[in-house]
Amino acid sequence: MAAISGNSLRTLRDAYHKLLSDKTSDDRDAWVLLSHYGEFSPSKIEHLVGIVEQLVLEAGSPRRVVKRVGSVMIEALQNAQIHGARDEKGSSGSFFVLKTSEKDFHLHISNLILTEDANLIDYKINSLNKLDNSELRKLYIETLCNENFSYKGGAGLGFLTIAKKASDKVIYDVSKASDEFSFFTVEIKVAR
Repeated sequence: MAAISGNSLRTLRDAYHKLLSDKTSDDRDAWVLLSHYGEFSPSKIEHLVGIVEQLVLEAGSPRRVVKRVGSVMIEALQNAQIHGARDEKGSSGSFFVLKTSEKDFHLHISNLILTEDANLIDYKINSLNKLDNSELRKLYIETLCNENFSYKGGAGLGFLTIAKKASDKVIYDVSKASDEFSFFTVEIKVAR
């Protein structure tokens, strides 16, 4: 596998710092609740989800919102951990930022992916964004019953779960970092 260049990691770090200073698109009074720059291991994901659930609860949200934010976060971070590009040492570049506004919690996740995977991600998210809530529920049940698993062990439920629980369409961007790597950035809104 090709090495993730310093330029790609620098650009990812710059995007992280820009996101920390930017306001959310729909509310000027948004603020950062938590951020993390670095790799995501299963234990780190579990730890971050616990912190986020406590922060969402302390923000006055009901338990169902706490669980929804936690579920979306788990799926998104596991996608970054499992499907993110890695260099020959097994390292990857990624970050997570949780912002809150008056209406929503905004989960931002960005990581490097192989450029060859960019079209598939674009297709999956675009397809899901075209579905309404009832169509998402139906597809979710069909996918659960299908029991087809990918070579990485998933059944394709990650983005589907995110789309189903988000309060709005999933906002994402895939931009080329080099011939081999692209940046995948996603923003998921969950209603407060």
